[in-house]
Amino acid sequence: MVKKEKKISSKNVFKGKLLDVYLDEVKCLDGTKSTRELIRHCKASCVLAFTSDNKVVMERQYRYPYDEVLYELPAGKCDKDEDPKVTALRELEEETGYKANKIKYLGMIYPSCAYTDEIIYCYLAENLVKAKTHLDAGEFLEVEFLSLEEVLKLIKEDKINDAKTIATIAYYLIDKQ
Repeated sequence: MVKKEKKISSKNVFKGKLLDVYLDEVKCLDGTKSTRELIRHCKASCVLAFTSDNKVVMERQYRYPYDEVLYELPAGKCDKDEDPKVTALRELEEETGYKANKIKYLGMIYPSCAYTDEIIYCYLAENLVKAKTHLDAGEFLEVEFLSLEEVLKLIKEDKINDAKTIATIAYYLIDKQ
């Protein structure tokens, strides 16, 4: 049975709008002491949405850490105490201008379990109705519509690298089996 490390102390070294960074001292399983750098992050939701003509609603958005424009599914962080399902519906409408009449929970992911406690909840949205976008200040993206086969091809060609997008699509494909 795998045992847990024991936290000895924790120091908040950065407090941001989106995340907080901690430097923790831990007692390892062999009794030695070590440090852990930890990013505390709010929960988030990601949504795979299909239009009436069975196209996947995708976004192209510049991401500063990679200095690239990436393909992604609509997603966003949960407001304090917000149900991730509500977040998925809100982000879909805000970013793409579509409301979903049907939404289904697919699963959740730990996008990078070595240094952050972030959790992303994955959803499938269907029966879309056109509405209006409401992008956040400083948010710029383009909405594109691709067939599922095109999305899978872009993943295979290493042109979609976003973990939440790939995981949500994998959950969807597993759910269809």
